[in-house]
Amino acid sequence: MKHLNQSDQGVPRPAALSMAGLLPPAQLGPSGLCDLYSPGHQIHYKHQADAAGSTPRAVKDTLLDGALVTLLLEDGDVLRWRTHDRRRLARILELVSGQGAAYPQFHALRIGPYWFNCAAESDHWQDCRLSLAADEA
Repeated sequence: MKHLNQSDQGVPRPAALSMAGLLPPAQLGPSGLCDLYSPGHQIHYKHQADAAGSTPRAVKDTLLDGALVTLLLEDGDVLRWRTHDRRRLARILELVSGQGAAYPQFHALRIGPYWFNCAAESDHWQDCRLSLAADEA
């Protein structure tokens, strides 16, 4: 399990850090693109807009274990979701300072300007080329 604490890193980040070349392209994996919009896969602009219009909950810490994303919220609640592009999520958590925001009603996660459509525990999970490629790595 990889532990990625957003609030206690204490590592100063350059103000003008360029993200060009540092972040993997969205939904791009070694086996190709994911074309699914089901829970845990690509986020549709309408889904993102609906989530952005709802009340966010501050994420204190994020734990990654394979496709499982455990979100420890500031209020003490815990959300367990899944995502197909955990490599991208891990990299963004490492590079983007500040805390994330969870939108539980829409199973959406925002880290800085980056959005993730996650699957709740009750959602049907379907592997895609990205999740299968990550399992092989």
